[in-house]
Amino acid sequence: MVSTTYFAPRIIHGAGSIDKLDEACRAIRTTSLFVMLSERTKQSLANHFEQLTANGISLHFFTDFQSEPTTDHLQSALHHFELSKADGILAIGGGTALDLAKALSVLAANETLTLGDIAQQEQLDKIPLIAVPTTAGTGSEVTKVTVITDTALKRKLNPGHPALIPDGVLLDPELTLSMSPKITAETGLDALAHAIEAYVSTRATAISDTFALEAIRSIGRSIRAAYQEPQNLQARDGMLQGSMFAGLAFSNSSTNLAHATARPLGTRFLLPHGLSVALMHPYVVAFGLDAAHDRYAAIADALGTESVLVFIEELNVLFELKEEAKKLLDLDELERSIPILVDDALSGNGIETNRKIPTRQDITEIYKNLVTDLMGE
Repeated sequence: MVSTTYFAPRIIHGAGSIDKLDEACRAIRTTSLFVMLSERTKQSLANHFEQLTANGISLHFFTDFQSEPTTDHLQSALHHFELSKADGILAIGGGTALDLAKALSVLAANETLTLGDIAQQEQLDKIPLIAVPTTAGTGSEVTKVTVITDTALKRKLNPGHPALIPDGVLLDPELTLSMSPKITAETGLDALAHAIEAYVSTRATAISDTFALEAIRSIGRSIRAAYQEPQNLQARDGMLQGSMFAGLAFSNSSTNLAHATARPLGTRFLLPHGLSVALMHPYVVAFGLDAAHDRYAAIADALGTESVLVFIEELNVLFELKEEAKKLLDLDELERSIPILVDDALSGNGIETNRKIPTRQDITEIYKNLVTDLMGE
């Protein structure tokens, strides 16, 4: 099989690597930077921004977003970017900031295109982009995919194109030390699902497999310590590296049924993405074990366990994810919505790349199993 693998051109990694922000800016030759981040992050990194300004880079801050990224956020970003006249973009934050910045990078340079057009283009111009993750979960800093919720359709769009890959990446585990245990758990399980699904994908390659297994090993040995010991820098670095490797893996293969079923669950019920994926993943693993036995055996070996399913179920229990989900879900409405969720899952990415192709009835049963277990908790 012939395959093509895509990478970010420059990745600067290590504790304190945020100090290399000026170097990263010089590499993309920016003189005017559109900075996408939260107000809290803006304040915490004020001294770094002062250094950029002292070096002749004008800064235009954009903080008009929250929670999951949407087309409304994107339209606002496009408007403010045009007003700024910036020639570079810097995104610092979790998946919301990074995904919005990636979409902005491409759409601001191709004004006649929409999100839906991106994947069909052979070549795309872009605004140079630096990505700095402050969570360890999405891997968006190295992927050729952006995930944006269409507020009109109430559906997550996830176009893919090499132009969406950031031009520079700073991986600094010190920026993840302030993550709450809840965010640590949910984003960490999302990253683990990225790696596992990349490895069992029908599009997996020898190169993506290498990244996936390294991600699985790194996350497997780090996630409990990162959750239980928030200031454990070694565990935080293990999670950040694992998330990045998982991003490289699934960006060059794909995610599958766990993400296909999680996207509509998160969109329809406003659940955090990582929580949605973590809830669905055990049911998807159980569904696909018989079709990818050898692959799951290799994953179990990388995790240092006899059962992948037991491993992720135990993490879900430790992190009390079903209890969290019950606070956010109307279970009766969830049960009534199963046909709509199935339709949305079937219309998105991740079905055809599953080792075992699910039928409509299979996906219905997966959602029913989730409802039954939540009602029984």
